[in-house]
Amino acid sequence: MDINEKTVGQLIDELITTNIRTWFNQEKLMDNSLSESERLKEAINAQCNNKRRNSLIRAIDKSLEQSENSPAEKTY
Repeated sequence: MDINEKTVGQLIDELITTNIRTWFNQEKLMDNSLSESERLKEAINAQCNNKRRNSLIRAIDKSLEQSENSPAEKTY
């Protein structure tokens, strides 16, 4: 389902799951017992999840008509 077709509840549910996935990726990234290639994979996954997280935050803000105050907007 496209992000623009989801309800606010569905967006929040996916945001929570994405936050947890990002946290686990970052934890593995800092695990020195993993190989460099494994840590690189986790870094890439964390970045992809963070991108998804920002998209979800923007979609929630848009649904709640709070787009102008979104913490996910780039300021540079």
